[in-house]
Amino acid sequence: MDFIDLSHQDLTQAELSNLDLSHTNLSNSNLYRAGLFKSNLYAANLQKANLSHSYAIGLNLCDAKLNNAEVSYANLYQANLIGADLRGANFHGANLRGVDFGDMDVAFLSGANFQDVLYDLETNFPNGFDISQFDAHFIGKNANLQSANLHSAYLRNADLRYANLVHADLRNCSLQHADLRHANLNNANFDSFVDFSNADLRYCDFSNTDLSQVLMDNTHFDESTKFPTDYIQP
Repeated sequence: MDFIDLSHQDLTQAELSNLDLSHTNLSNSNLYRAGLFKSNLYAANLQKANLSHSYAIGLNLCDAKLNNAEVSYANLYQANLIGADLRGANFHGANLRGVDFGDMDVAFLSGANFQDVLYDLETNFPNGFDISQFDAHFIGKNANLQSANLHSAYLRNADLRYANLVHADLRNCSLQHADLRHANLNNANFDSFVDFSNADLRYCDFSNTDLSQVLMDNTHFDESTKFPTDYIQP
């Protein structure tokens, strides 16, 4: 599928997962909420494309052109961005956990917006790039996520031991297999479906929360887990 021209196309919610789209021209195309799971977009042209809210876990964007692309709230967990041109791209709220930027020249990040992105210890930012210049959210042990907007965040397998999640917005959040031991979720917002399947909730504090919308399949908890007084344990 090399050198296909899909520029200026409306691909809203298109299912493009596991496809080889290397070298494809997708400039100015609308890929809002598109499925791009483990697809290959090596050296693709995505200039001014809209990838916001796309499901792009494991996406290969090596050497791709994303100049002025809209990538806000995209799920780029473990994506490959080595050699990509990201000048002017908007990553606001994107999930960059495990993303590899390689050793690209920081000039290729000029004008890019990383406000409110999620990142972790596995995120490999380029040398010379300081994520602290943005109000980004570190996902990891001892993370301070008090009042953070994590709505619809993909936090599967996240290490959130001892994390401060007081008043955090966790609506529609995926926390499958997450390690939340000793995490403080007092007054966290679970008003929409939240998936805690297979999560470790020992010593976790759920005080003053409404857990009526959460899924607790195969979660690990015991007498150390502090549930709300009106919650019927699964």
